[in-house]
Amino acid sequence: MPEPEALAGQAPAKVNLVLEVTGERADGYHEIDTVLQVLELADRVVLSCSGEGGVEVSGPFAAGTPADETNLAWRAATALAQRCGRSVDSLKISLEKHIPAAGGLGGGASDAATTLRLLQRLWPEATEAMVDEAAAEVGSDEPFFLVGGTARARGRGEQVAALPPLDRHGIVLFITPGTFEKKTARMFAALDAFPFDDGQVAARFALTRPHTIDGTGVYNAFERVAFEEFPGLGDLRRALETRAGAPIRLAGAGPTLFWIGPEGDAAGIASSAAGLDCTVIVTATRRQP
Repeated sequence: MPEPEALAGQAPAKVNLVLEVTGERADGYHEIDTVLQVLELADRVVLSCSGEGGVEVSGPFAAGTPADETNLAWRAATALAQRCGRSVDSLKISLEKHIPAAGGLGGGASDAATTLRLLQRLWPEATEAMVDEAAAEVGSDEPFFLVGGTARARGRGEQVAALPPLDRHGIVLFITPGTFEKKTARMFAALDAFPFDDGQVAARFALTRPHTIDGTGVYNAFERVAFEEFPGLGDLRRALETRAGAPIRLAGAGPTLFWIGPEGDAAGIASSAAGLDCTVIVTATRRQP
C-alpha cells in the first residue's frame, strides 16, 4: 500500500498551572511535579515522504526554531525510526510556527509529539510503547503532549496521568523579545540555591480538580529565579499587573508571561499591555488533546 503524500496535524502550546521542582536525579535531570494544560494556540506540522528529507520552518514565529538535526521534531522522528527499522532519508517535516520558540510554552516538544503521532499513522509497526520511548528520549514535555488536555506529570516529566479537563478559560500570553542559550538548564541551576518543593501543590490541584482558576491558583517554582535571570522581566510583570489589576504568571521556565481567567476578560487584559515591550497573543485553554 503506498504511503500518503502528506499528513498534517496541530501541535498545541501549553502552560504549567503548577510547576514544582522536587529534587535532583542521578541522571542530571530534576524531579518535577507539574500540572499542564494545552492551549488553542498551535503550530501546524506536515509530514511528507516524497523528495529530499529534512526540516522546513515557516510562520510568524519561525525565528529561533532550528531547521537541522537538532530540531526536536526531527530528533523524535529519528528516535522512532531507529525503533521501527525505518529510514528518515526522505522524510520532510514542515513546521508552521505560531508558538514562540524557547518561551516556556513547549512549542518544540509539541511539534515532536505531533510528529510521533503522525508517524504512527505512517508506520503501522510503530507501537504505543515505541512512541512513548521515543518521546521520553527526546525531552521532558514530549510525553505530556502525547496525552494532551489537562494532565499531571512527575519524574522528569515522563510519568503522565490525565486529569479531568479544565473548563474553558481565556489565556493572554505576553511574549518578551529576549531569551538565552541553554535556558532551561540555567534556570534549574539557579533553582538549586533554593529548597526543593514537596509536591503538595500539584497533589492538591489533582485532588480538588478546580473548575475555574485564575493567577492566584497558579504556582511556578521558576518564579523564584526568573525575574533575576531575565533582564527587565520583573519590571514587565509589575507593569502588567498594575495595569491589568490581576496576577500575571511565568510560563514554564520563561520568559513568556501569561494571564488566565474568564474568557470574556481576555481582550481587556490584552489591551493593558499597550506600549509595553512585548508581543501579545490572546488564546484559550483546549479541552481535547
